[in-house]
Amino acid sequence: MELAKQDKNLCVFTITSYFFNAICNSIEEKDWVDIENVYYDYLSDMSLESIKPAIINKDLEIVRKYLINYLSDIQKGITEDLIQEETKEKMRAPIKKEDLSVGAMAQNVGIIYQFEQDRMKVSPDRILMLNFNYTSLADLYLPKSRNHIVNHIHGKLAEPDSVIFGYGDELDEDYKRIVNYNDNEYLRNIKSVKYLESPNYRNLLEFIESSPYQVYIMGHSCGNSDRTLLNTLFEHRNCVSIKPFYHKWEDGTDNYLELVQNISRNFTDMKLMRDRVVNKTFCETI
Repeated sequence: MELAKQDKNLCVFTITSYFFNAICNSIEEKDWVDIENVYYDYLSDMSLESIKPAIINKDLEIVRKYLINYLSDIQKGITEDLIQEETKEKMRAPIKKEDLSVGAMAQNVGIIYQFEQDRMKVSPDRILMLNFNYTSLADLYLPKSRNHIVNHIHGKLAEPDSVIFGYGDELDEDYKRIVNYNDNEYLRNIKSVKYLESPNYRNLLEFIESSPYQVYIMGHSCGNSDRTLLNTLFEHRNCVSIKPFYHKWEDGTDNYLELVQNISRNFTDMKLMRDRVVNKTFCETI
């Protein structure tokens, strides 16, 4: 892109979209971009009066379609050979007593009894995998069973109209402001509204309401674009703990702290966060 900008004889390089320009700038400056965050920044920035939400939504829809096409090509190569057996075993591993929050230990007498019977760990009765990445890879990690559920909360590539790509942070002050505007374009790609187009969110609520549960986080950054949903999971009365599986690199560094920082933003009660998030001593790499 820099070459195209500098050499006027090579081509005429013009960006007519503020949204795409922000995406390109982020890639140039940071080598990566969180498109959903860029989208929300533009949607909520009322200083940009010339940029109408309908225009930003149109740009996002173009990105969404290209994303679906790109991931659909990748999905053609998804086979069981890609499954990491170690990760598969961790997904179905028993809950450890040291993982549980102090609050859960005090309130759930039944859990304490189970650990007393089985000493140090208890196998979960049911597993719900909440898949955020649109592909079918998650389906290969759990055996098909009524006790093993894969919930494609943001839709499936096989059903393009079901793919949710937008923003979901009702806790943000700007959201409270834009929701009061009498313009539905501001809410067109807000995830909490889009969830109502399928039974996936309701199925998730039924699961977390049914009994105490532990949250395993594998591969999700826990960024603000899913803040509404994650807050529901993390602060629910049935959540007994949140266990982040972190990456460790060859130089010995890891992203545990970064993950926990992101997780903390999904809480409104910091005391609850410190109790429920499993400390690094008892967490594992992935």
